[in-house]
Amino acid sequence: MKSKYKTSIYILGVLLLIISILNKICWIYMCTKYTEFEETKAAYLNLFPEFIANAFFLTIIDIIILGIAVIIFSEFKKAGYLKKMSKILMIISSILCGWSIFSLM
Repeated sequence: MKSKYKTSIYILGVLLLIISILNKICWIYMCTKYTEFEETKAAYLNLFPEFIANAFFLTIIDIIILGIAVIIFSEFKKAGYLKKMSKILMIISSILCGWSIFSLM
């Protein structure tokens, strides 16, 4: 991997992880605001544009985003670029990806 692209790709991985974390924070916030699941789900889906306001679709997008982040951090860990940070971010991304996969069940 060329050194001029390393930083850009790493930042992309971090941004993908941040997007997923913000998505989960929105869900948790909605869970604290409403008591009924259907109300919570409706309020959460109202945060998104109508063409993607589908719980299954949003979960699949989240899994894909986290999968890409895991791959990016894994490759950087192997390359020795910010090795400890890459490992930590890879583990966090993996846990959140597992959470998203489990939420589909």
